[in-house]
Amino acid sequence: MSDLIVDHVTKEYPTRSDPLVVLRGVSFELQAGRNLAIVGPSGSGKTTLLNLLGALESATSGTIRLDGQNPATLSDKDVSAFRNHKIGFVFQEHHLLPQCSVLENVLIPTLAGGGTKASDIDRARQLLDRVGLGDRLEHRPAELSGGQRQRTAIARALIRLPVLVLADEPTGNLDQSTAAQVADLLLELQEAARNMLITVTHSAALARRMQRRVELDDGRLREVA
Repeated sequence: MSDLIVDHVTKEYPTRSDPLVVLRGVSFELQAGRNLAIVGPSGSGKTTLLNLLGALESATSGTIRLDGQNPATLSDKDVSAFRNHKIGFVFQEHHLLPQCSVLENVLIPTLAGGGTKASDIDRARQLLDRVGLGDRLEHRPAELSGGQRQRTAIARALIRLPVLVLADEPTGNLDQSTAAQVADLLLELQEAARNMLITVTHSAALARRMQRRVELDDGRLREVA
């Protein structure tokens, strides 16, 4: 089983005077097949924590282990491969390449480490069918609605069969109805894949749908009933 173990993680940034302390001894665990919402006020460190979980930044102290590995011990090349294979990202801004089709955007993570295979293309098509975009494969992002662009981003996040999906405000730019549809999709696909899903959100509606909720405030994490 793939687990995520976060143990007394701190994060500081140097300033001209005292260090800026963003995270203060954050600890939690998440098991395969489980999901978690991180809530809290703006500036509380939620996105910083997500960046650490995604191996986009390194912790000042403490450890993060995903699927039995600590990415902080890996070389730059190996941590890039670790991130590409183990972690899927969904952001508030979909970050699709405007010049690429829907299918091409979903396949972007497969370009690293040997290039896109026929099996990758088959999986991308299947994922796009699952998210309701099987008839939009050749469309460009500008030809899609906001919800369709976010669904494309979800398919892209899942193309490498990640053990952990990180979603940063995935419904933040969507209307209420579309946000509910995207939340349905995230949870449906997570349940089917039995991976882990962590979402940072200001949406109380999305947070309530997650199995666990934790609040980050002033760099400290606490469980929310």
